[in-house]
Amino acid sequence: MPLTSPFMTDGFTAYIGDVMTSKLTFAVWLVDDFTQQKPEGSVQVNLKDGSIKASRNLSGYYLFNDLSAGTHVISVESDMYLPAEMTIDTTTLDLKKPAVQLLLKPAPQYPFPASATLLRGVVTNGSPVAGATVSVTAKPIMTFTDDRGGFVIYFKGIKTETVMVVIKKGADTKSIPATIEEGKTVSTGVIHFP
Repeated sequence: MPLTSPFMTDGFTAYIGDVMTSKLTFAVWLVDDFTQQKPEGSVQVNLKDGSIKASRNLSGYYLFNDLSAGTHVISVESDMYLPAEMTIDTTTLDLKKPAVQLLLKPAPQYPFPASATLLRGVVTNGSPVAGATVSVTAKPIMTFTDDRGGFVIYFKGIKTETVMVVIKKGADTKSIPATIEEGKTVSTGVIHFP
């Protein structure tokens, strides 16, 4: 199909008469863990070492082309989501379907709807505790604290329930109770850790 106008992605622009050949190594499909849809806001997808940035096609896939066979670590950064990483071994990918999916966990600044059932808090030990695991016992819910020690946990299908929130970093653990109410944001306030 001849080009009648330039073809553009966020990675390159092809003009009439340009010929570019590359081989897709793998594609990454990002999913917002809260909405199960495409992510909100700006998202950067790179190899972890920073040497190659993915190009995004019109369908929303992040593409990595012409990489050597082997293991590659991708890094995802965004203004609305917690940083994420994924290791991909290209020798085990199905060449007919070289796409992988990565769930992005919303960060505390994510624009949750007013009707969302949320639990927010800040973890500190005199300074913010970043990268601590925050989970809820007896539920498959887990997130991490951001650079400011903040966290947000979102619930679905809960009316009113008291849950136990568990915070872990290294060998240190702290548990605190919290009562969740449907459609409301509950704050634990500042949690002194450990």
